[in-house]
Amino acid sequence: MIPNRVPLVMLLLAACTPTPSAPDPSPPLARPAAADLAEQVAGWVDVRHQLVAGSAGPFTLIGLCRVPDSALPATIGGAPEALCRVPSDHAPPRLGRLVARGDSLQLEPEVPVFWVGERARREASLLALRDQPEDDGAAAWHGSLRVNAQWSDGHVTLWLTDTLAPARNDFEGIARWPTDTSWWLPASFVASDPAWRHVPTVRGFDLPQQVAGIVTVVRGADTLHLEAWSRGRRARTMLVVIRDATSGDGSYAAGRFVDVPLPDSLGRTVVDFNLARNPDCAFTPASACPLPPPSNRLPFAVRAGERTWPQ
Repeated sequence: MIPNRVPLVMLLLAACTPTPSAPDPSPPLARPAAADLAEQVAGWVDVRHQLVAGSAGPFTLIGLCRVPDSALPATIGGAPEALCRVPSDHAPPRLGRLVARGDSLQLEPEVPVFWVGERARREASLLALRDQPEDDGAAAWHGSLRVNAQWSDGHVTLWLTDTLAPARNDFEGIARWPTDTSWWLPASFVASDPAWRHVPTVRGFDLPQQVAGIVTVVRGADTLHLEAWSRGRRARTMLVVIRDATSGDGSYAAGRFVDVPLPDSLGRTVVDFNLARNPDCAFTPASACPLPPPSNRLPFAVRAGERTWPQ
């Protein structure tokens, strides 16, 4: 949804390639008028609520399973004895077996399964590659159930999804702070060398994240150098995970996500804290959200964006 011209500008900026050098000292992007920003944020909120309650939203995440290499092959299914149990009334007792073949993690299904994803066209049973998080595997579907996987540091992590999860029916929206133009901040971006590093999650284990670079933003007397993570090859935004003085006291305790548009050719972008959102783990224990790095722990309260869910 593009309510007026400012989001269109940001989408055009997002199509540009990040510059690896320091940005030129160019004039910052103009802050929108209060009414325009309120309209933009309202449109974003409408879409956001549809996504949260939708068939790919966090309420469909019903299971998170960690399997060490030494436990493979491992059974996935609804049976209590399955090593990776699918907690759904729609799950067959045995959906299949996870099997390691060299550096490939494959699923040997025991029920009809169809595959979606880049690798589904080449090798349908491939869920993940060992220690190659940048190379997505396929997703395995059985009816309303989906299985995704990542394999790193001697563990397979599986995300189990049910598009018919009953929790979707209970969502009635997310409380927010009022939209405020003072939280719309021009910023600059400097890319880093493409690198993956292991980031702690709310579930107590690490998962790989690709560092995109540093977003620098000024608010009052505070100059922030925020670490931004890549959201994938096709994304038009970077992910900045923050923790601030409202975390645990008005907003989700572990932190919030802010999507920052890719910069223009001069390295300019915008950090709009009005779009700070709860991570998936605020809605379901079956998510493993990354915790903010030290540089992203803000010394003030960000009274903007989404508040704790539920209130």
